[in-house]
Amino acid sequence: MKPKTKIVALIFGLILPYIAMVMYFGIRMQNHPLPTWFPYFGLSYMLGTIILVKVFSRKISRTAQPQTVKEIQPGRIALRLCTGYLVAVWSGLFVYGSYLTIIGHLEWRRSVPAGAFLLAFIGLFSRLLYSDIKRTRQDRTSPTQ
Repeated sequence: MKPKTKIVALIFGLILPYIAMVMYFGIRMQNHPLPTWFPYFGLSYMLGTIILVKVFSRKISRTAQPQTVKEIQPGRIALRLCTGYLVAVWSGLFVYGSYLTIIGHLEWRRSVPAGAFLLAFIGLFSRLLYSDIKRTRQDRTSPTQ
């Protein structure tokens, strides 16, 4: 089995229980609002899933045969642009939300946890983008040396 197939199976294996729980709550409590803990659980679950997949994808990729990289694939460039765009938008939202919280337009009890999650996602996606760019530069320079 290819490493990419294993990683995709891991992602779906982690996402499907969360989707099942969301569907359960959505069907069960149609006329009632979601519990207050549910959005925080969802954000924590997504963040944990991303970190877990990143850790295990490194272990899965180590067992694979190394491939020579000649050019950056167009899909990888589009993924980098999308990730950079998300980081920029989230950073803007974080700064704007911080400003609104400081001047008193947002309740701090709700905005501080939301800002913490936003900051965690900004840090995680920035780190993933940085490591991807760094790895590609190392792969391009290592065969010539």
